[in-house]
Parts: sequence; structure tokens; C-alpha cells
Amino acid sequence: MQASQPSISGTRDYAGDDAVALQAARDAIGATLRRYAYAAIDPPILESALPFLNRSGEDIRRQMYIFPDPAGQEVCLRPELTIPVCRAYLRQLQAKEGRRNAPERAARLSYFGPAFTYEAAREDHYRQFYQAGAEYIGAPSREAADAEILAAALDCLAAAGLEQTSIEIGDVEIRNAFIDQLPVNDKSKARIRRVALRNPKNAALAAAAGTAAAVADETNQFGELASLLAAAKPGKAELLIREVFALADVRHVGGRTPEEIVERLTSRTAQQAEPISAELIEAVAALLNIRAAPDAAFKAIREHFRNFRIAAIEPVLERCAKRLRYVEAYRGGPLAVRFNVGLRRGLEYYTGCLFEIYAKDMRQIGHVCGGGRYDNLLEGLGADESIPAVGFGIGLDRLLAVLQKSGIRDAEDTAVVDALVIAAGNTRHEQCIRAAAALRAAGWSVELDSSEHDDDSALNHARKHKISCIISVSESDLKKGQIRVRRLADRDERLVALSSLADETKNGARESLGKKR
Repeated sequence: MQASQPSISGTRDYAGDDAVALQAARDAIGATLRRYAYAAIDPPILESALPFLNRSGEDIRRQMYIFPDPAGQEVCLRPELTIPVCRAYLRQLQAKEGRRNAPERAARLSYFGPAFTYEAAREDHYRQFYQAGAEYIGAPSREAADAEILAAALDCLAAAGLEQTSIEIGDVEIRNAFIDQLPVNDKSKARIRRVALRNPKNAALAAAAGTAAAVADETNQFGELASLLAAAKPGKAELLIREVFALADVRHVGGRTPEEIVERLTSRTAQQAEPISAELIEAVAALLNIRAAPDAAFKAIREHFRNFRIAAIEPVLERCAKRLRYVEAYRGGPLAVRFNVGLRRGLEYYTGCLFEIYAKDMRQIGHVCGGGRYDNLLEGLGADESIPAVGFGIGLDRLLAVLQKSGIRDAEDTAVVDALVIAAGNTRHEQCIRAAAALRAAGWSVELDSSEHDDDSALNHARKHKISCIISVSESDLKKGQIRVRRLADRDERLVALSSLADETKNGARESLGKKR
């Protein structure tokens, strides 16, 4: 037999129990979100690349699958689902607002589907991965919406089987409140914010890159081209880029037009960030390193702001405390969390609350759920004003990995066949078909034997595939409107009327007949 073609690196096949587990997790999360009144939405996999590049930050460019379609339009495989959901929301909102009695802007939306990022292939991290999540858009009370999203995320994970978790919460407003009041110019502040967003662990070293020399070094990533474009007369730079692209038959680069590329290159050469003192560098790094239980973290944050004579943090901390009180109300008691000022999500559109949820004692796999607030994203996507929004996403591939490694999910949990239907004696196959149809109509999952198993081989087959019951169909029993049900768990065997299967199943008869839960 010829060897099969290998799968693409960083992808995986879901089959058998794994496919069942993926569907079960999706169903559990979907059912939980429906109880929170979240409506399902399913945006396309193909999206325009520009919204991701403009709103998620330049770092995502290297991880995206971007390509031209046959018509020449630059498209991408979506790298995440928040932006597609928000885009779809705005499109629906625009259509509805033209009608009378238009609905309110608030919307609770849930989703499930694949996303794609190009990164180094490693265990439990894939280039095509599945996300399930929710977005709460337009809620007037931000802290209440934040708490609802975090509580819903925890309930979704518990429904899928993961109850032992560790939680980290942060808030972008804390670091922004500190950086905004530093005695440096706006361009230096913007650089420090980018550094804090991308790598808080090395903030002390990276913040030092806020000097003018570092700006020049960053610009020189583009070589002498950036300097040439900056020195060119108005209009000449765009013409030069256009001519280069025309010679190479290139219409876009990474989803950007020639005009946009020129604007970004020339603006970088014009930036002049002033040097930042070592004291301020260390101050930012120390703030980002605060990570403790909420009360201890809030105390440390207050002291840090006070030491540098920076005010305006108390309202932010009050909102953080209120958010946690709301979450505890959802959970029915205190919630074990770490407040992490340096928490980052790797996307630039977050504006407030952030959180990540890990499987307890399995942080090496990475967070299984993350989310936060993004109040400016929808306006950047075309809304006529800022619309508050918050959401979360669950990485189902990672979730299934931690469930399996922790022993929560095994083959027995994912078995879905309730019964194996076999013929007794010389019973005709069409009679077995009728019996199987009756069982399926009553809600059973049934495998119909077509291999003419005898009793022993049928029993071995059922045990191997963890089937709970064997249904023996005989002509004599069928004449009485009955089938014979043998439970493998306790070897009990009895006759069951076909006419009562549906009613008995609704009342839990399947459990009584041997379906182990």
C-alpha cells in the first residue's frame, strides 16, 4: 500500500474519539452561552487583511496567511475571530438602523470555528486551531459586562470538563495611566506603551530603546529606502514605490497599498523620541512586574504611583475592585485570581480589563482562554462612534490537550454508541433495520451490525468499542413488538416494547438500560 500524504506541519486531523471530544466541547460551550443569552454568529473564514493589520498591530503580520484572490483582492485566513464578529455586527447594525424601531446597539454574540496563524509548530499549538467564544458589544456598564464575560468563560470551561483553573487579571488602563504622566514627549510615551504591550518581562531593556538612536535603528530595518522616501519631494515617494511594484507585478504587500507603505516608512524617519532616564525605565518595569492577589497588588500599585508622584489611579483601581466583586457574585464566593499589571494579550486593540485562564498546574501548555475589553475597535472598523465591547476566546485544541493530560477526558467519556443491533437466529436484515430505526427515533445512538456477528464476536466488538448494550432482534420478539436488550455492565437482559422506547428514553430509561454516565 502506498504511503499516505503527510499533513501540513502545524496541523492535525481530528478523527474518532478526538473528533467526538471536539464536538462535545463545542456543544457544552455553546449550550452554556445560550443560557447566558448569547446568539450564535458564524463569520466567513476569508476576510480582508487590512482590519487585522490596522487594529491588531504589526506583530500579527508575520503570523498571517495573506494572499490575493483571483480578482486581485488581498484576503487572509482569519487569525482570530473577534474582528470578524465585530465586522459582522456592524454590518447587521447598519442594516437594522435604517428601519423603524431599530433595536438597541447592545448585542451578545457567540461563535465557534477555525482560525489560522503561522508560528513554529510545537505540541498542542497549531497553525489551524479552533476557537469558541463570546463578544458582549454595546453594554453600558463596563464592569458588569466584564464580569459577565469572565464568569461565562469559567462556566464554559467547567461545562467542557475543566474546573480546576488559575486566573490572571490585569487592566491596560493602569499602565497607560502611569506612562501618560511620565515627563517625556508623546512619541516616547507611545514607544514605551508598545514595549509594555509586546514584552513586559524585558521592559527595562526594551524601554531603553526609546532613544533617538533606537528609532533610527528601527527605521533602518528598511535600509536606505526609508531615508530616500523621506527625502523625496511630495508625490515622488509614492511614484517610486508604484514603479517598483509595477516592475515586480505587486499590487499589495502584506495587505497594504503603496501609499500606505510610503506613509508608514516616511513617518518612521520623522519620529524623534527623546532619551528616557534610567529611573523612569526602571519605574515602568517595576510597575509591570507587580503580580499578586488583588488586594496586595492594588496596595503595591498605589504605593508605586505615590512614589513617583503620579495621581489618577484610584478611579481605575475602584473599577477593578468592582469588577471582581461582580465576578464573585456570579461564582457565589471569593475567586482565586492573580492581578498582573504586566499581563498582555499580544493584540493592540485592548483598552481595559484583560484576563487569561490556565489549567491548574499546567501553565506550560499556555492559557486555554483569554479575553478583555476593546472599546475602540468597532470605531476603527467603521462605527460612527466608540462602542464599548468585551469578549473572550477559548482555544479548543489546548483545552482538549489539558483535559486529556489531566485524565479528565478518556475514551470512555467520548464513546457515543449506545447499542449494537444484531440479528438473532435467522432474522432477516430488514427486521434489524426497522429495530435500529425505532431505537434512533427514540434518541439512541445505534450501530447496526452488517457482519453477521455471532453472540461471542458481537460481545467482543461491543466491549472493544465501549458500547453499552447489545440489542438482539428476533422474528418472534418482533411479532410481539419487542426487542431484547442485554446490558454489558451488569449482564442484565430483558425485553423492551418498541412502542414505549421514546417515552421511556425521555424519562431516563436509557440510563436504566445500561448507558453509563
